[in-house]
Amino acid sequence: MSSANLLRLLENLLRLGTITELQHTAPPRVRVQTGGLTTDWLPWIEHRAGSTRTWSPPTIGEQVLLLCPSGDLRNGIVLCGIPSDANDTPSHSPNETVTRYPDGATTRYNHTSGALTVIGVQHVLIEAATSVLVRSPTTTFDGDVTVKGLLSYQNGISGQAGANGNAIQGDITHSGGDLSSNGVVVHKHDHGGVRRGGDRTEGTR
Repeated sequence: MSSANLLRLLENLLRLGTITELQHTAPPRVRVQTGGLTTDWLPWIEHRAGSTRTWSPPTIGEQVLLLCPSGDLRNGIVLCGIPSDANDTPSHSPNETVTRYPDGATTRYNHTSGALTVIGVQHVLIEAATSVLVRSPTTTFDGDVTVKGLLSYQNGISGQAGANGNAIQGDITHSGGDLSSNGVVVHKHDHGGVRRGGDRTEGTR
């Protein structure tokens, strides 16, 4: 092998490039421009690809590193995630881990303050087959809350009327204790001559 061919193979072992085309369908592949060359369709490296699998496809214009066994571009594997001037990192803080998505949604964890922030998302779905536990000294919901199922509490309920007051529609069943309103126990309170059970007031028609 000539020295020129040997140098070419060595140069092709590792090459920087940018993604020019993307194929999401199986098998997912990209084409990379490196120098004056554009590769054939090549696989990229995911975080995991076994019984645990991830999917975070690269984007056009992303800077990558080509790993080419034997110096042959046709055998190249694409290592993504190299920041560039065109695609800078979403943070420059040494105290943060940040992921920013194409629509602007961002997850940010500050490991100094211990604050996890998720912003910019439109919908959030958490689905569990058995149960979900949220453990915190205080939990605040800033907005309307709808419960589609039985609402149970173990340590009482307290609150105050807002702009819409406190309104409950439908039948209410209470058992196993006193129902008090402004210091008056409802089932123990009489109205003079009015008999319990809906009888007419004595002396009236």
